[in-house]
Amino acid sequence: MEKKRINIIDEVRGLCIILVVIYHLFYSLAMIFGVEWSLEPFAVMRIYQPVLPGMFILISGISFHLSRSNLKRGLILLGISLAMTAILAIFMTSQIILFGILHFLAFANIVCGLLKNQIQKIPAAAGAIICVLLFLLTYNIQRGHLGIEGVWAYHLPRELYTTDLTMMFGFFSPTFYSSDYCPILPWIFLFLLGTILGRYVQKLPESLCRVHIRPLAFIGRHTLIIYLAHQPIIVGAGMLLRLVAI
Repeated sequence: MEKKRINIIDEVRGLCIILVVIYHLFYSLAMIFGVEWSLEPFAVMRIYQPVLPGMFILISGISFHLSRSNLKRGLILLGISLAMTAILAIFMTSQIILFGILHFLAFANIVCGLLKNQIQKIPAAAGAIICVLLFLLTYNIQRGHLGIEGVWAYHLPRELYTTDLTMMFGFFSPTFYSSDYCPILPWIFLFLLGTILGRYVQKLPESLCRVHIRPLAFIGRHTLIIYLAHQPIIVGAGMLLRLVAI
């Protein structure tokens, strides 16, 4: 029996990628082309920027539970993310991505794909609570400590932050740079939370499964293409406009 498509997921994903495109538009105007009027809206959007990868990762975890081709998807994403890193390293070093969201999703789909049977045995309620707690506990690893700022914090040894060999886990040296950075910690716990929520999403009523906003659903089904294409288009258009202005 063919699984029904849950279009509300596509629509939420479509909204998220539109917000990502808008964010990267202001990022490019402010940080690459130095357009003065874009600095203020970019600063405002930067405050809420961590919400966007969080939404994508949570939705990806939900989709993981509903899909049978996770290992294949992970390998495809791995190839794409490594190719993107190589291209940026050659042609646009200042915007290099060493472990961005595509690298993370490749890792999550491959590792969790290999462990899918074990993950499905985790009790839903307990697993969800543990994932939330571990996400909050490890959220500030990049800042050098565990815990929630202002509530409780355990400062990690400085020795963990002397090399970039562990950057995929959230530990990196002071000279590390990646224009998009999405380490395994804390985001793997949000992905796992999504896989657990997927058990409930699978049981959503028919009213949420049908298409509500067709353009959003269409965009949501093509987020990878849009994600890969939008930044080169924005930067290319900006360079072209700059040349015309000269």
